[in-house]
Amino acid sequence: MPRTRVISANLVIVAGLVAATQMSWGVVIPVMPVLAENLDASVTDLGLLIALFGLGRLFANIPAGRLAERVNQKWLLLASVVAVVVCMALSGFVNDLQQLFVLRVLTGIGGGFAVTVGNTFITSTTAPSSRGRALGTLHAFQLAGGALGPAVGGFVSAWSGPAAAFLVSGAAAAVFAVAGVGWLRSPARHTPMITADAPAVVARQWLLRDRSMVAICVVGFAVFFARFGGQQFLVPVLAYEQAEMTEAQLGLVLGVIAGLNIALIGLAGWFTDRYGRKAVIVPAMLISSLAFLGYSFATTLSTFIIVSLVVGLFTSVAAPAQVAYLADIAPVGRQGSAVGMYRTFGDLAALVGPVVLGVLVEQQGGWTGVVTVSACGTAATLFFWARARRTRPVEAPAPAEKAAAAAAA
Repeated sequence: MPRTRVISANLVIVAGLVAATQMSWGVVIPVMPVLAENLDASVTDLGLLIALFGLGRLFANIPAGRLAERVNQKWLLLASVVAVVVCMALSGFVNDLQQLFVLRVLTGIGGGFAVTVGNTFITSTTAPSSRGRALGTLHAFQLAGGALGPAVGGFVSAWSGPAAAFLVSGAAAAVFAVAGVGWLRSPARHTPMITADAPAVVARQWLLRDRSMVAICVVGFAVFFARFGGQQFLVPVLAYEQAEMTEAQLGLVLGVIAGLNIALIGLAGWFTDRYGRKAVIVPAMLISSLAFLGYSFATTLSTFIIVSLVVGLFTSVAAPAQVAYLADIAPVGRQGSAVGMYRTFGDLAALVGPVVLGVLVEQQGGWTGVVTVSACGTAATLFFWARARRTRPVEAPAPAEKAAAAAAA
């Protein structure tokens, strides 16, 4: 099979697996309160059920990355997705709250393995010159899965009950898992990106000793802090209390932003491969972080929409550059560890972000949360600009160059 077709099939299947896994997280948002009520769970129990998924994913990231460096990534990815399917199916039929607690942790572990191994798989099967576009496509599918999850969960639950929502989510992942058994091809390793001002990291060196790895992990923390603490917690609070928006208006705005993010991922990936990762990350992150301050003044529907569009636009531009940069600087054979480390920083921010911002908003008001999100993103961007080395795309040799090289050999 030609290599381009293998890469295309790999990308489609892995993107589908990751999207279905992300949907398994989002599908429970409208379903979990109903299921918790059936099990006589308290509000605290409900919050714990939501948090346990993220906790399981947090602890899974680094082990998943290390394991992806030692075993066949195809079967590890498929096994992770199958684990998610089984846990989701069982979750819909539990009759005990403690059982649901355990299943949410196990689902988070399986989801953490699937996303980490999926990103590592695509990193290993794409050349540096096209890595931004490939990882950008994977990120777009991941966003789509997260966005579709609540809609699918709410509709299916209303139609057939909460158990059916869990089964539908698992069925989507199962379809791609079956396809992956026959069509997914194990990755062949590529050399890392050639850096402009520093040699590659020694393969056996502890990753966080490398300043560029620390810098991109700090950026990942800020991105997840803004996504889970800012966009998913703080922005809805400000929309209702400050801009006096309705649920339908907020849903429409968030849907447009999600659509914008997905639509621009391909273009953002092209810019990343064409002009370099750092050249995209720094301005896009800085503009989106400073634009977030606009929420302090968004007291009308029109201003709220404008601020949301600007923040969403530049956030989507920066997304593929971040994962591509991470892949560039990872030592040969350590791509899995690098992805796991990055996602651990991100998932940690996803856990603490809503809590920290909730305390600030309750004690000082919404503006303190806005300033905190903006300051976190700005500080991380400046730290990355100062500490991270540049990488440049490595173009694939032209056919004539390949022929000449073969003749010389």
